[in-house]
Amino acid sequence: MERVQYSLESFLPELKDLQENGIFSAQEVREIIKRRTHFETQLVRRQPRKKDFLEYIEYEMALEKLRKKRVARMKTPPPHSISSHSIRQRQFSIFERAMRKFKADIRLWVQYIEVAKKENAGNLVGRVVAKALKLHPTSVPLYVLAAQHQLDQGSPSAARNLLQRGLRLNAQSADLWCEYIKMELGWCELLRRRWETLGIPTNLENLSAAENAEVATSSELDVKSARKEVLKGAIVKEVLKDALNVSLIPAFTAQPSLRLFNALSSTLEGYPTPLAIALIPFLYDLLNQHQKFVDCNAAELLSVYASRHLKKPDLTGKDLIAGLKANNQELLDAMQTARESGDLDFVDDLAAVYSEFVWNRWSSTVDPNLRLYLSSSLHNLCNSASDQDKPGGKGVGALYSTHLRILLDRTHPSPRPDGSKISKLARKYSSKSTSVEVWLCLLDIENQNHSNPALKAQNEKNLLRSARKICRGESLEKIWCYAWDTLTLGEKEDLIKEALSNSETAVLREVLLLRTISSLYLSTPEDGPSTRSKNINRLLRSYSLTSVVYRHAFELEEAQPETDTSLLQDIFHLWRDAGGLASNREDATFAYASHLLNERLVKGANILINNLIALSIEGNRKEVLEKRWRDTIDNVEGPVPSDAINLQGDTVEVWGNDGMDVDESSEEEEEEVDFVVVG
Repeated sequence: MERVQYSLESFLPELKDLQENGIFSAQEVREIIKRRTHFETQLVRRQPRKKDFLEYIEYEMALEKLRKKRVARMKTPPPHSISSHSIRQRQFSIFERAMRKFKADIRLWVQYIEVAKKENAGNLVGRVVAKALKLHPTSVPLYVLAAQHQLDQGSPSAARNLLQRGLRLNAQSADLWCEYIKMELGWCELLRRRWETLGIPTNLENLSAAENAEVATSSELDVKSARKEVLKGAIVKEVLKDALNVSLIPAFTAQPSLRLFNALSSTLEGYPTPLAIALIPFLYDLLNQHQKFVDCNAAELLSVYASRHLKKPDLTGKDLIAGLKANNQELLDAMQTARESGDLDFVDDLAAVYSEFVWNRWSSTVDPNLRLYLSSSLHNLCNSASDQDKPGGKGVGALYSTHLRILLDRTHPSPRPDGSKISKLARKYSSKSTSVEVWLCLLDIENQNHSNPALKAQNEKNLLRSARKICRGESLEKIWCYAWDTLTLGEKEDLIKEALSNSETAVLREVLLLRTISSLYLSTPEDGPSTRSKNINRLLRSYSLTSVVYRHAFELEEAQPETDTSLLQDIFHLWRDAGGLASNREDATFAYASHLLNERLVKGANILINNLIALSIEGNRKEVLEKRWRDTIDNVEGPVPSDAINLQGDTVEVWGNDGMDVDESSEEEEEEVDFVVVG
């Protein structure tokens, strides 16, 4: 408490000045002292929280805002004195204290920098940014803030150096490359406008014949040529080359990523200068020079390159039609070439990206003729898919499913396809494909065509049985969970057993059990919650489960208005002993101990955690568990009982309502009192 008293004494001169200048009344000054006492007490606790610092700073910012408003309302503003800047300096002081405690928190550094910029403390921003970058040399947001600060100070060279230094350490950061591109584009635009204002010619083609003859023999020609190249984007082009050639940087041997390319493309498309739009073709030319990207296959790379036809500004009318046709035809030609060369894997990949292209353009295009053109092109490709193409590949299935989705689309322009023909086509596609999406389309089509409920249910059951045997690949759970809410508990358990009987579908066990347990809580059992508890207990004991299923069941039961304590204990014991894994034992123990703590059963939670720590063999594991339990205590909602929770070795104690070690006599100081403005 001596530290708190010392801090309070340092406030007195500024508070006295505020009162003497008539900015705050005596009652308001007493209220300020009371609130600051509370915040200072929070900060000297054994383990201060970041939230305590932020609340203190927020209060000081509100206080400074109020002071400025009252000074502005005065007819005769008081002279500059200690109170004119003391509250602002206190905000920075609290931030400095917070940064000493939470050096690793990048978000807190960013907040500090933003507050300093808001208060126009330019020198402080520079010092804080330098200190933050020294501690976090790989943090992209800090480099961006530092560069922005240098630009605000009118130093583009320093901003460029900072971003280049950041890129040497974060060469694969798409965000940092985009910020660098934006800075160079903005600098070029600034030069262009400045030169135009000064009357300096920015284009040699605009010079007259006499002027060209005059500068032809002078050194000005080199200057004007250099100026022309800069305004044409020579600097930005070099940056784009470097961005896509990160593999040439010694510290990074990986290939460039498609994510980086898309980010650069979006930056150029969205930046409001003519130069940015003019550089888009150059960027796609660079893409064509790279044969491999780290996060995409050759087909996806080809699809992105083909989209260059649709990247022109103000693409409408005939230009839009020509661009769409060129994009579509380039993909079809590539697929035909790959099929003739016998590269079936490449054909399959191209089919997947082509179906995605058609669906995206179908969804974004309004013109009915263009939509019919896309639908017809896709239909022809589906018909030309030869038997030699991979029947189980994702590409063929994507073509079939996309075609069916287009035919089922309610916005399909006239002439609209007949339902019986779509059903026949869907059965034809499903006989050639193992794709989940194709079978889902078939199920939807058959359900629309059957008006008799009994025939509809029987037909759906037969189709699902066939689909479960045939379908393989991604999203398999969509078939197994089709019309899940209409199934009884017995039918759901039969599906789980059927999935476990096949090694290829055994991976669905977890998904099916999660859906089954969730459905038990969503529906109301006829015999009440007791029946639900019995069913869940039986399911958890009948199958070898993962930690995810146990946690899901535990959280659902814990969230019930009337929690079944016996069921929670059973889930905890099953979860703890599952597989004999230490991770399951720790997760289960912390989940149940947190529940006990929320129920204010501190003694039981204490016993569980102490037993868990006693079983820990590794010394460093003990420290991890203790820290995890401290974090759990801090996150408990509502007041925590005053019982002491002692861990073996170190001690964690919960005192009073807020986890602070507080003298009972200072209870009045600890109360949360809102700041009341009088007058």
